[in-house]
Amino acid sequence: MIAVVSQFFNTPSETFIRDHVHYLAPGKTVLICQNPNGADQFGYPVLSGILGPSPFSRLPSRLAIPAHLAWLAYVREGIGRNDEDKVVEFLKAHKVDAVLVEYLTMGALFAPACRRAGVRLYAHAHGADSTVMPRKHLWRRRYRRLFASADGIITPSRFIAERLIQIGCPLEKLHVSPCGILPERFTPSKRESGRLLVVGRFVEKKSPHLAIEAFARIAPRFPGARLDLVGDGPLMARSKALVTQENLSDRVVFHGYRSTEFVQGMMQNAAIFVQHSVTARNGDMEGLPVSILEAMASALPVVATRHSGIPEAVVDGETGILVDEHDIEGMAEAFASLLAEPHLAAEMGDAGRQRVLDHFTQRHTRDRLRHAMVLPAMTEPLDFAEGQVQ
Repeated sequence: MIAVVSQFFNTPSETFIRDHVHYLAPGKTVLICQNPNGADQFGYPVLSGILGPSPFSRLPSRLAIPAHLAWLAYVREGIGRNDEDKVVEFLKAHKVDAVLVEYLTMGALFAPACRRAGVRLYAHAHGADSTVMPRKHLWRRRYRRLFASADGIITPSRFIAERLIQIGCPLEKLHVSPCGILPERFTPSKRESGRLLVVGRFVEKKSPHLAIEAFARIAPRFPGARLDLVGDGPLMARSKALVTQENLSDRVVFHGYRSTEFVQGMMQNAAIFVQHSVTARNGDMEGLPVSILEAMASALPVVATRHSGIPEAVVDGETGILVDEHDIEGMAEAFASLLAEPHLAAEMGDAGRQRVLDHFTQRHTRDRLRHAMVLPAMTEPLDFAEGQVQ
């Protein structure tokens, strides 16, 4: 029996956490969380309310989550003795052998409870927890304690693994496991001529406005091209203002937050997938964006930046084109080359789909995680129906 620990199980952008619950140990999983909303979708036993109510719950989630973690670190010093007792009792009652904690910050908070319960602890790093939080002395100290007590630290990319080694994580405890996708959900795109697609939150590290700037530079040369953006966030107003400034309102469409099914549909029609990820001013970086893997599974060539784990998935010149962060001109020329040579775009897209099938499916992720967590290998195929609940 395993336990998956996360603050939330219903955050729209955290499909990878729900996938861990669905596929890692079907029927042999229990859940621990702060907010119970969405946890009942899995049909597993749930211990909720751990970490207690957040005094920042009225803030937007992008502010509330880091504020609450800082409060736990600097004011309340962890999950508290009463919550710790509840966690220990829950783990023992369900005979849990191993715990997967999502995000290193949560792993540091839950490590004492796992030690008391006598269960193996594996903390899964993702993005900001590995790039922003280590800049703070208190969290570096907590991470080093976590590295010493955890049985394993899992990262989505070799790039993130190297960052953790730099702050003291032992190499022998590190396991690289990119998030996977279900290829059954994605069929090769019809590649409608000139359609470029961006999917992701409108936040600094994803920089949708830079993708728009690159599109604006080639728009006069390709009058039939259009750009679709799916997502929302604090950079939406800036992005819309840029489109108006460039007189591209009839060629750039903002779709806002949409369902997984909607994104799949967009990928079935797009010709090129775009991701201009950058290092944010506070140090925040991507792990390996799942949307890139979804686009590759849809046989879309990817134009992206050499950022964090992206080059570990996108092979420059084979499955897409990579440019440096903030290289708007380079990204614009990448667009132009693929728009001018659709046969090249198709070849890259097909190569990308094969790369996902070979390395980045949910089966690959499940098997890597089970190996890292010293769980018996599973020979059963993934139950595709398990992942239908969102």
